[in-house]
Amino acid sequence: MDDAMDGAVEALLAALRQSGDAGKSARAQVAHAGAEANVGERQRLRAEAAAALGRSLLPTDRPLARWLLQQEIAAHEARGHGASEALYTLVAAVARFAQPDDALLLWRARQATPETRAGVDVEQLGRAGLAPTRAALERVAAHTGAHAADADDAQQALRWLDAGAAAGAFDDLPEYFLWADERFGLTISGPT
Repeated sequence: MDDAMDGAVEALLAALRQSGDAGKSARAQVAHAGAEANVGERQRLRAEAAAALGRSLLPTDRPLARWLLQQEIAAHEARGHGASEALYTLVAAVARFAQPDDALLLWRARQATPETRAGVDVEQLGRAGLAPTRAALERVAAHTGAHAADADDAQQALRWLDAGAAAGAFDDLPEYFLWADERFGLTISGPT
């Protein structure tokens, strides 16, 4: 990426991090909005923003990382196939915040397409600790009625967590996290 492109991407990321009109305008540029005419441009900008976010992850970036991942999931679901580097980077970024309540979002990223089902690592659920993650998913799984879809997703995510544990996926999480941070280009610019 040349200096001008790099500067534009950094400016986009700075705008995405802002609240108010500046943040809203930047989010409109990269949001997945269905079958809009600028699908390719939005996809490219999301990918660049995801990579830039990964290179300079701040302690305050969790809401932005979650939002970008939600947009990337929606885009993948709309296409029905494929797995972008942006999705994988955003999964790693969201997981890096180690919040058990993000487990359902990580599960949904995994489920977006056949390729993401094969490529999103269950180890990412381990960042927040297995017991807290299990408890968060069990809380969601216990709710039915208006939240039946969430409950069903949480039950499936629990089965994925259990299958990962049975396969030994969580046996060496520190080594996995070192690999994942390097693989997805995550650089922490403050404590997370």
